[in-house]
Amino acid sequence: MGQAAYTGGTVALRLPLPSRVPSLAREVALPHTPRLLRVGPRLFLTTLGAFLVLGLPVAGLVSQGVYDGIHRSFAERSLRESRLVATLPPVVAALSGNAAERANLNALMNRYRDQLGADYVVVTDRDARRLTHPNPAQVGQRMQGGDFTAFLRGRSVTETVQGTLGRSVRSKVPIVDGAGRVLGLASVGFLLPRLRDVFLDVLRAGLPWYLLALALALALALGVARRVKTEMLGLEPEQIAGGLRQYRAVLNTLEEGVLVARAGQVFVMNPQARALLGTPDAALPLPWPPGLPLPVPGAGPVTAEVAGRPVLLAAQEAGEGAVVVTLRDLARVRALADELTQSQRYAELLRAQTHEFTNRLHTLAGLLHLGETREALALIHAQSARHEAHLQAVGALRHVRLSALLLGKFDRAAERGVTLTLDPLSALPGTLPPGVLDLLELAAGNLIENALEAASGTPDAEVCVLIATDPEGLILEVRDTGPGVPPALADTLTVRGVSSKGTGRGVGLALVSDRAQALGAALSHDRVSAHGRDWTRFTLDVPLPEAEE
Repeated sequence: MGQAAYTGGTVALRLPLPSRVPSLAREVALPHTPRLLRVGPRLFLTTLGAFLVLGLPVAGLVSQGVYDGIHRSFAERSLRESRLVATLPPVVAALSGNAAERANLNALMNRYRDQLGADYVVVTDRDARRLTHPNPAQVGQRMQGGDFTAFLRGRSVTETVQGTLGRSVRSKVPIVDGAGRVLGLASVGFLLPRLRDVFLDVLRAGLPWYLLALALALALALGVARRVKTEMLGLEPEQIAGGLRQYRAVLNTLEEGVLVARAGQVFVMNPQARALLGTPDAALPLPWPPGLPLPVPGAGPVTAEVAGRPVLLAAQEAGEGAVVVTLRDLARVRALADELTQSQRYAELLRAQTHEFTNRLHTLAGLLHLGETREALALIHAQSARHEAHLQAVGALRHVRLSALLLGKFDRAAERGVTLTLDPLSALPGTLPPGVLDLLELAAGNLIENALEAASGTPDAEVCVLIATDPEGLILEVRDTGPGVPPALADTLTVRGVSSKGTGRGVGLALVSDRAQALGAALSHDRVSAHGRDWTRFTLDVPLPEAEE
């Protein structure tokens, strides 16, 4: 059984995980999931693909960052060292006309270049002709690339150019004498590495760490996949979605409302239940509706009233602390019970007719076997005359189903030894308002059957029926010579389950009373005396918009 933890009015349930895949596959046809689309392989391949797709762009971004850092560092060093070279006395003296210093200047700058770790140190005159260069063949040549006007104005510049030694970062700093005259320029340069080389260096340095992170991510993906599959009861997402759609289709097409409750909260509610409870848009879970009783599982249905409508509730255990509650519209249940009662009545009438017809056939067969043909003919004529009289008696009712019901009741009365008569004043109009004919059939079937049972076994048992219209509407009157209604039941006779015939009865009059109230009719009973006998009389008065004769 699961355990429930309450948090701020909601319920967080911790249910035990099953040890194997449940029997859902035996209840619902689940879709097949290819191996590569299952949770484990899908998560593994997704993680691997993400690392492969993101690896190269990340390495490229890191390489570009490293390259930009190298460029900034070389630019700062170039400017700083170029300013230092421009202030060296041998350099100023060589450009001021000292021939000895000028002759030794290239060798001095090469030694200085080695100490600085620069790729070249170039000193030029005002015409930008080199006085020093790592390659002696370039001495005397004009310096290439960049701005050669700023240093003449006493300004220093740092630039990235393609020189004779390759792409480099260099600064051009003016060399001035004591009088402030520009004698030439000093430039210290650093060759830039190729971005591809930086990228390869980054890859070589980061590849072990990248592979280690990839292995950890893949191991974590497999662990998460196993955990997720365990939480999903060993099923794939498509299978869970397919099963959910099937169960939802079943729940939504049921005529009854269905609730699944656990720990005082409603977690499942189909549209029929929402319509009955008046919660069409409420989000689940919901607290159990206040005022609505929660039936004890397996203890039988209980009745309640929801929004002025009577409903029937029943509950069953569903395991893991869940209870499935079904809600049925009590009016619909009663209508179904009414239809079932009518069907049972018709079945009884058919059985009575069959029994009566079988007895007559046996009698005729015996008479013919004895050679009493005249007596057999007399019996046939008498039976025919009786049926003809019954047909004439019900002809004025003008409604086939009601007439058929009364014909069956004549045979039922004969079987019970009761004389059933239809008052000659019985007559009905050709059309009746909706529902009135159904009420007449229900009431006549139940009241006549009850009268036959009450009168059966009494001396000269008799039941009289009147179905007619009067100035106030329509009247159905059933009288019997039975002992009458016990005084203790007089006030509760139309309550469901109340009957003088023992337990398991007391449905028919309750159905008649409910249907009569719905149409504004009234059902009553009393005790009257007529023709020197005491009768029990049940009367149904049905108002009509316009009473017809």
